[in-house]
Parts: sequence; structure tokens; C-alpha cells
Amino acid sequence: MGFGNLGNMGEMIKMAREMQQKMNQVKNELKNDMFDSQVGGVFVKMNGEMEIKEFKIDANEMSNQAKLEKNVKDAFARAIKDSKDGAARKMKGLTGGMNIPGLM
Repeated sequence: MGFGNLGNMGEMIKMAREMQQKMNQVKNELKNDMFDSQVGGVFVKMNGEMEIKEFKIDANEMSNQAKLEKNVKDAFARAIKDSKDGAARKMKGLTGGMNIPGLM
């Protein structure tokens, strides 16, 4: 039984700890990254963790229910996409472009 690879294991553990610290830093940054979306008179602000921070509807939107429903759906969809894309960009920078399943 050889013990020659124990040095490599120590280095791997060190790298894993550094990656964990960087992931925690990115997670904190995502809390503060804001993504705004406006469709018609519907405004949504969401952070990088897809938490809704602000939601407004212009009173003029209230007159047409079908249009309002579509604009709300579209504004949220756009904010979610922008939030996911922002998180993916940060994670890609963290992982050096490697796609690690289940990371985000």
C-alpha cells in the first residue's frame, strides 16, 4: 500500500475549501445583484437569488385584465431569466467555464 498520493489529497482538500469560500462569496454577491424588468406598466426588481425585491403596477394597467396578466407574466419571466443568467455568469467565472451539474 503506497502513501505517495497523500500529498495530492491534501492539495485537493485545500482546493475544495478555496472553492467553497469562493462559492460563498458569489452567493453573497448574488443577494446584492439586482435585475430590473419592465413590461408595459409592470415593474419587477429581483436579486440574483431570484428573490422579489420590488413589484409595481401602474394604475393605467388595471383597465385591461388580459393585458395586465400578460405583462405581469412577461415581466416576471424576464426578471427570472436575467437573474439566472447573472448567476450563471458568476458561477462560470468561479468554475473557469466548467459545467458542474447541480452547482446552481
